[in-house]
Amino acid sequence: MKLKQKDVQKLVDEILRSIPHEECRTCDCFLGFITQLELDAQEDVSTIANPLKVSRDRMHSCLGCNPCPPAEAHSDYIRKNQNRKKLRPLLE
Repeated sequence: MKLKQKDVQKLVDEILRSIPHEECRTCDCFLGFITQLELDAQEDVSTIANPLKVSRDRMHSCLGCNPCPPAEAHSDYIRKNQNRKKLRPLLE
């Protein structure tokens, strides 16, 4: 699925509202989702993604929040993408 810049902004806004701790912004769950959105964007989304990125030495693994909003959002996004790919041949 190719996302437009407005779609990426909407997803980022949703996840930023849902993170429980400031440390979540440097978590690999959050940053992995941001990277996935960049890869799936059909337009340049660096103005959205770059301010959210951190250096590798500031990144950390999941804090173990239960639930982990960034990980759940990323999983939901991947699942929806996979379902669309499965349905595409049926629709053609």
